[in-house]
Amino acid sequence: MGLADSQARLNMITRYKSDLEFGMQMIAQKRTTIAYQASTAAEQYPEMAQQLHLMDKKLESEMKTLETQYKIVSTEYDSVKKIIDNRAKKDFKYV
Repeated sequence: MGLADSQARLNMITRYKSDLEFGMQMIAQKRTTIAYQASTAAEQYPEMAQQLHLMDKKLESEMKTLETQYKIVSTEYDSVKKIIDNRAKKDFKYV
């Protein structure tokens, strides 16, 4: 893979990492909202609070999936970054 190809791949990976980060932030915000709603509904509407807890568990599972994907993409990012650095050193080395 050439330097330009590697750079394009790095850009794609960076964009995907940003998408995953945004998804994790959205899930964290939803979980915070659900936790607040569950705590306020717990006394008067226990059935509703139970449903909210189930929703929170589902979101927690989605969050773990995104975190796993993020770790994988971060590893790939580091690998491609290293390839680019090594290729640039090799290609632009002055003798």
